[in-house]
Amino acid sequence: MPTSGIRSGGARLAAVLWTVLGAGCQGPAMPADPAPAARRYRDVTKHTPASVRSDRFGLDWTNKPALYRSYPGAETVALPGTRTLTRPAVDAIAQAPAAATSAAPLDLDLLGAILFLTGGVTRARPSGGDIRAPAAAGALYPNELYVVTGNLPALTAGVYHYEPQDQRLSRLRDGDWRGVLAEAADDPEVRRAPATIILTGILWRSAWKYRERAYRHLHWDGGMMLAHVLAAAQAVDLPAVVLGAFIDEPVDRLVGADSVHEGALALVRLGAPGAPAFGSGTAAIELLPFTPTPLSREPIDYPEALRYHAASKLETAKAVEGIRAARLEEGVPSLASGPLLLPAPARSDTSLDAVVRRRSSTRHFIQHPITAAELSAVLTLPTRGAPADFLREQATLIETYVIVNAVEGIPSGSYYYRRDAQQLELLHAGDFRTTVGFLCLEQPLARDASAVLFYLADLPRTRVAFGERGDRLAELEAGLQAGRTYLAAYSVRRGATGLTFFDDEVTRFFSPRAAGQAPLLVVAVGVPARRRPRE
Repeated sequence: MPTSGIRSGGARLAAVLWTVLGAGCQGPAMPADPAPAARRYRDVTKHTPASVRSDRFGLDWTNKPALYRSYPGAETVALPGTRTLTRPAVDAIAQAPAAATSAAPLDLDLLGAILFLTGGVTRARPSGGDIRAPAAAGALYPNELYVVTGNLPALTAGVYHYEPQDQRLSRLRDGDWRGVLAEAADDPEVRRAPATIILTGILWRSAWKYRERAYRHLHWDGGMMLAHVLAAAQAVDLPAVVLGAFIDEPVDRLVGADSVHEGALALVRLGAPGAPAFGSGTAAIELLPFTPTPLSREPIDYPEALRYHAASKLETAKAVEGIRAARLEEGVPSLASGPLLLPAPARSDTSLDAVVRRRSSTRHFIQHPITAAELSAVLTLPTRGAPADFLREQATLIETYVIVNAVEGIPSGSYYYRRDAQQLELLHAGDFRTTVGFLCLEQPLARDASAVLFYLADLPRTRVAFGERGDRLAELEAGLQAGRTYLAAYSVRRGATGLTFFDDEVTRFFSPRAAGQAPLLVVAVGVPARRRPRE
C-alpha cells in the first residue's frame, strides 16, 4: 500500500519509462551494458572533493522522518525479550549454520531475542536519539523488519511487523503465508521454515540527510542488520540463510510496502524445517487493513534512486534462479609485495548479548595502537563467508583493503587483505593518516583510527554476473561484513564506526591493485576517546 504522504511526482511511471527507454538508447555498435541503471546510479551519486565542498545543502529539521513506525488498530503481541544469548560474540560472528539441527525450537521468546539483537533499542533516551542494536548512518534507521511465521509456541501463524521501541509485534495478516513467500522466493524451504524475516528499506528516512546517495545507505544499514540476525542465529545453532533473490512485488505486497518508497531488500529464512505451510502459494494478497503512521510532513522523492530500485527488481522465478546460479568471472590477480601472515584473532569470552547492548558507533578515536591480533579479529572473523543464496557459487563479492595507522608489529601503510591465506599484502609503505582522513571526506575519525578497512567490489564483473541486482547484493554484503566488523571490534574492547568516502579517489589510491573496482563502505577501527578531544 502506498506510504502515506509521499510526494510521488510520477516516480513509478518515470522509473518504468526510464528503464524501458534508457535501455534502448544504446547504439547498435556498442557492447550490451548488463546493468545501465546500476552504472548510472553509481556514477551520479559519487562523492568528489568538488561536489562535497561546494554543497550548500541544509537539513530541514521540521521535515525529519519519524524513526519508528507503528500500525494503529493492529493487534499487538508483546515479545518477552528475556532470553540472553550467552555464546561469545567472536564465535557468533562467523558463518551461521545453513543446515543444522536447531539446539532449541524457535518460539516467541527466542524470536524476540533475535529481533531485539537485530534491531531493538539497547539504550533508550528520554530526549530522543535512542541507540539500537545495529549501526545506521546518521542514526536514521531506514530499515524495517517483518516476520512471516507458521504456528509457533505462543504465536499464531501470520505476517507481523517488529516495533523496536516497544519490543512487540503488530499482526498485519492472519494465517499461514509461508507458501506465498516460498513462491516469491522460489525456495521450497521457506514453506517449512518456522519463520522468515523480511528486511525492507524506506528511502526517505535516509534520503532526508543523504539525498540520492541514500539508496546505498539502505543496503549498508540493512546489511548491518543481516550481520546481527546471522550472529544471533549462530549463537543458538539456529539455521539461517539470507535470500537476496526473490520476486519483489509479492513480497512487498505481503508486508504492505508500495515497492517504490519502501521495498524488500532481503529475506532471512530462519529455523530448522518443520511442518509445511498449510496455505496456498497462489493466495490473493489483499491490501493491508492498517495504515502505518506517517513518515514526516512532506516526504521528498529522489528520482535517480527510485529509477535504480525499479530497474533492479526481479519479476520471474527464472530471474531468481539466475541470481543463485550466477558466478563471477575470475579476475586477473595482481600480486603485491611483502605478504604478512596475520596472527590468530584476539579472543574474548564476552557474550553476543553483552557486545550488542554496549555497541555504539565511535565518535572520536585517540591515536593509540591496537594489537595485530585485534586487527586480525576485525579482518578474519567477518570474512569467513555468509550463508546467502547469491554466494552459492563464490565465497564473496567483496575485496578488503586496509590502511594501517597504528597496529603493533605491522608497519604503517596500505594493504590488500587476502582472505584465503589470512595475509596482508603491502601496497604502499608509509604514514597515510592525512591521506586516509582526506579519502573519508576529510574526517578526523579516519585520521585518528588505528586501522581503516575499505570494502571494494569489481562492479563491472558483478553486473555481468548478476545484472541490475548486482550492485544491491554487493552493497548488502559490504554492510554485512561491516556489521560483523563492528561486533568483532567491540568484542575485543575496541571501537568502530562506518564512514563514507570520495569514490574515485579511493580507487585511485589503492590502484593498480584496485583498478576497475569501486568502494562500497569504509569502517574505521581503533581506540575510542573517552571524551571529545579539544581541537
